[in-house]
Amino acid sequence: MDTDFLKIAVVSDLHFIDKQAVMDEGKASWLTIDEQNNPTTNLWKELIAKIEREKIHADMLVCPGDITTNANEKGLFCAWEKLQDLKKALSSKVLAVATGNHDVQSRPVEITNPVRDLNYINDLTENLKKLSPEYPLVAESVTDEDKKHDNRVHYFGTDYLIYDDSKEYRLIIFNSCGRHSSNKETYEKGYISESTLNWLDRSLKKIYDRKNKKIGIFLCHHHPIQHEDKNLGAYDFMQRGTELLALLNKYGDWIVIHGHKHHAKISYSAGGSKRSVVFAAGTLSSHKALLGEDGFQNQFYILRIHKTKIRGGLKGTVQAWSWKGNQWSISKSIKDGIFTGVGFGLENCIEDLAERISNDVSNPIPVDWEKLKETHDDLNYLMPTDYEHLKEELSNFDIDINYNDDGEIESLSKTEKAT
Repeated sequence: MDTDFLKIAVVSDLHFIDKQAVMDEGKASWLTIDEQNNPTTNLWKELIAKIEREKIHADMLVCPGDITTNANEKGLFCAWEKLQDLKKALSSKVLAVATGNHDVQSRPVEITNPVRDLNYINDLTENLKKLSPEYPLVAESVTDEDKKHDNRVHYFGTDYLIYDDSKEYRLIIFNSCGRHSSNKETYEKGYISESTLNWLDRSLKKIYDRKNKKIGIFLCHHHPIQHEDKNLGAYDFMQRGTELLALLNKYGDWIVIHGHKHHAKISYSAGGSKRSVVFAAGTLSSHKALLGEDGFQNQFYILRIHKTKIRGGLKGTVQAWSWKGNQWSISKSIKDGIFTGVGFGLENCIEDLAERISNDVSNPIPVDWEKLKETHDDLNYLMPTDYEHLKEELSNFDIDINYNDDGEIESLSKTEKAT
């Protein structure tokens, strides 16, 4: 039943921006906005319509940063307003947003008049602090105005905020841009300081209950493990990211949700027998013309995490939708990288799974893929890389995976031997 899952809606790297602030609005973002704060494309309108029409619901809505571009003030305030609308459409009780490098004014500003420009004050986070309702967390359970203010002060003071009002999950919103400055070497890289690690350790130790485990959700902008796919580079990772993951592993099972790279990916962190899930969300609306290479999709996601699984790490599935230029369509193709049907938390090895499947695929007559998933539940929790491993293992049993022209898996069948 759907009530057995915690449902997390994910939209990342929105890049709302005033069309007056960009040279070529057609290549900046699908969420370039006009004088009335309306996007100049129908991407956002169609997203809301899709959600309302298909009654897509989520317990919480999270965004791992870059809600605007180059700290554009109009884009920032518009994005925050639109996210409230999206939260309402999803019937979510919580909205959480981590700070991205485009959300703070940390990019170098050229000083042209050294005397007159003394009046220029480069306050990295002032506009974020002025957002209403209080950034970075809007939660129905938090009604006290002083508590809302304290949450905001804690986030900007310690670089993190813990939301622990739910019996089912614990959410940490982390500001990986909290140590940014106007130094040009810092504006893209993420960072977690030693003091923040120590404070976070102290906070989690105080509230962690080994007998009553919760799903751990860590929301941030920068990636704590390397993400160099598609020649995206290795320079902008989160410094001390491995220390962070080791710390989290002391306090239950976690999924880290981040953005920044614009390229979607699911992986596990390395940590001995204890592993966290790392979900890199693809960009919702950065224009593909800026991405420069195939393999990127504008997407939004629903992560469905089992509530009752408390041993051996988190287990869940992913639903993904891609923007096709005029409408949102459910992603089912392996070409999309992340697609509906992938997951995480596979409990058995791929070799055993392939052997079990071979008992059901014994001749050239195709066996429907969806029916196989009903019979072999492990197929619902394969990461995209697991599909390649499964393909290799099935070849040992002379079994082919059959795709349609769009790259969607249709069936499995035994290779027909020549006679």
